[in-house]
Amino acid sequence: MNFKYRARASDGEIVEGYVDASDQKRALEQLRGRGMIVINLNAQGGGKSSTSKSGRKSGGKKSLKSLMNVDIGALLSGGKIPLKNLMVFFRQLATMETAGLSLSTALNLVAEQEKNYALRAAVIDIKSRIDRGIPLSQAMSSQKSFNALLVSLVESGEEGGLLGQSLEQAAVLLEKQEALRGKIRSAMFYPAFICFFAVAILVFFFIFLVPKFEETFASLNIELPQVTLTMFAMGNWFSAHWYIIAAIVIGLIVGLHMLSNNKATKPTMDKIKLKVPIMKDLLMKASMARSSRTLSALTAAGVPIVRGIEMAEGTAGNAAVQEGYAELRKSVIRGVSLGDAAKNAGIFPVLVSQMMRIGEETGHLDNMLERVATWYDQELDEQVKATVSLLEPVMIVFVGGIIAIIAVSIFAPVTSAIVQLS
Repeated sequence: MNFKYRARASDGEIVEGYVDASDQKRALEQLRGRGMIVINLNAQGGGKSSTSKSGRKSGGKKSLKSLMNVDIGALLSGGKIPLKNLMVFFRQLATMETAGLSLSTALNLVAEQEKNYALRAAVIDIKSRIDRGIPLSQAMSSQKSFNALLVSLVESGEEGGLLGQSLEQAAVLLEKQEALRGKIRSAMFYPAFICFFAVAILVFFFIFLVPKFEETFASLNIELPQVTLTMFAMGNWFSAHWYIIAAIVIGLIVGLHMLSNNKATKPTMDKIKLKVPIMKDLLMKASMARSSRTLSALTAAGVPIVRGIEMAEGTAGNAAVQEGYAELRKSVIRGVSLGDAAKNAGIFPVLVSQMMRIGEETGHLDNMLERVATWYDQELDEQVKATVSLLEPVMIVFVGGIIAIIAVSIFAPVTSAIVQLS
């Protein structure tokens, strides 16, 4: 029986060919005996025992289907072009290309109606390159807004004769990236809003209401409880030194932002984030979903495994996970299997290393990685829902506690004054 295989050779390149064996197990043994790590292995009705260097030339339907789920937002440039604008751009270009318009004409129409200056300039530059005979993927690679993974998708569509489909899939990818960001935002928005609301109430109370209550109680000439005196003292201090509190808050926000984005301190900050309760689960699951899907798609597309790991490293979104992928890449170059390398890296969950090992052993590495990404996507959805559900009562208790303290501070002396007057 003939089996068609895709595997990583000892030099790191992807090779394709056919091997004759009695069953899949024997075929795997033969390929491993040649020093190859099998990526995909399928029984064929016929074929010839040959091997060909494929690089990235597997641009057929299977590659495009796998690339549909790639999460590319982390590879796009730093916010100059919103994801929604890019999504509309690819969808329009796909529609026009499918309708039979030339790429030059389609790009010209898109540029004329595009309102985002950065994207319009990029489209104009791409059109000028296409008019000179440069392929669309190469023209896009000259723009920072279309990074390596997105260019690979377009290139796969060009090679497979399915450019319109690949452009439409690029729009789908951007939608998925926006959805992933939405999941993280929805988990953080509710507690952030409640905290802001609580702080706003406190500021308003201490600055505007506390002085009036203090004047009223002073005119009544009654003995005030300690909690009320403490509240008045805090109110007076806040009124006189509000700028100090504002400076501290702004300083913390700016400082954390700078530390999280500075190349020297970002690795440390990312490692700290992975130790914070609740946040660590959200960040790890999002990172594993992005990077696993990226590696799955690139592996299926025939990109050399070392290059695929390098690109997956760029989509991880966390310096600690990126270091893990860097170690993974070094181990693979030394000839270590992906499953063992992931286990030794220390950062990858057991599920990831086991699925990599199973994928190598069965010859379906790309499918196993896609399953990992899907599983983490589902887990992220559940984690977001659980986080919001958990934070709701915590925030209610927090705000209720503040209101209770204020109520006691104000109404205790009022009740005391009523008793004295009666």
